Amino acid sequence: MTSVQKLFVLLCGYEIVPFSLCLRGGGDRFVMSVPISAYLLETREGLVIFDTGFDPSLLRDAEEREKHFEAHGWETPVVWPQHEMLDQLGQIGAAPADIRHVILSHAHFDHTGNLKHFPRAKVWMQEAERDYAFADPPHLGVLRHDFDDPDIDWCWVDGDHEIMPGLKLVATHGHTPGHQSALVTLPETGTAVLVGDVGDWLQNFDEEILPGEASDDVKALESIRRINGLRRDLNATLFVCHDPYLIQTQRLAPDFYT
Repeated sequence: MTSVQKLFVLLCGYEIVPFSLCLRGGGDRFVMSVPISAYLLETREGLVIFDTGFDPSLLRDAEEREKHFEAHGWETPVVWPQHEMLDQLGQIGAAPADIRHVILSHAHFDHTGNLKHFPRAKVWMQEAERDYAFADPPHLGVLRHDFDDPDIDWCWVDGDHEIMPGLKLVATHGHTPGHQSALVTLPETGTAVLVGDVGDWLQNFDEEILPGEASDDVKALESIRRINGLRRDLNATLFVCHDPYLIQTQRLAPDFYT
């Protein structure tokens, strides 16, 4: 039996990135507008969020935008009003205080940005990600103010871990030292794998090509192959965070998968 009843796909804006950031060897002359996806699970044990998207307040404040993006030569993400995470939760009838668990695939800013809105949640992260997340000075792509709060109820895990029936954390290190994915069992859809940034696009899995960045290429490729094994053995559906084509075919919140 599974505790998970529904899966909502939350589209939390877009990032403008070089093609090669998503597909190793893709070249830097081309740029892509790629989605930032997060996921809400409705379970018998309460609401769970996998990743929290990007903090749009950084775009509205010129000083913050310069500090975190323009000073590094980055294009700023694009977040339209309909991409705001809290608004999407409101359409579903969920309040921030209703979120019981937050799973962070890893510590990059496009996955941690709205964590501050869920102060009552247990926050799940791999032990192997801790030093990376709290490094001083911060690693590129990590905004410590998203999660450097002594009141956060951290749940540190080492490797695979079942949070509840039908929801299991899967260690998929390599993109960052402690990256993790989630294995979700739904009553009708069956098995879904929330892959985080193991691969940005389905093409990373179909052709076993690394994304542009990894803390450890060997582990990153092992993680792609581990996800492919789950996909094959469990007839699982992959929910890929940054695929600009896949997002157009998915049921977006307030619609859902069961």
